[in-house]
Amino acid sequence: MLFPLWQELQQLTHLLTDRFGCDPEEITMAASLDDLNITDDERYDLAMLLWEMYIPAALPDEWPLFETVEDLVGFIEDQMG
Repeated sequence: MLFPLWQELQQLTHLLTDRFGCDPEEITMAASLDDLNITDDERYDLAMLLWEMYIPAALPDEWPLFETVEDLVGFIEDQMG
């Protein structure tokens, strides 16, 4: 299970650096989105992006609340079953 986790973290690192300008050296499982300077609006955009990437057929009634990179990885793992 470690290998898929690493792959998901790498995908998120690329997304967070390319889309939101985060420093890749600061992106760890324990990093909070506050630590990465991700604003509330950007969190919404991030939730939408992840939803479109992993569950394109349905929109949620409520958007997931992401606080850490670990939350993001957990969301992806849940969707990939």
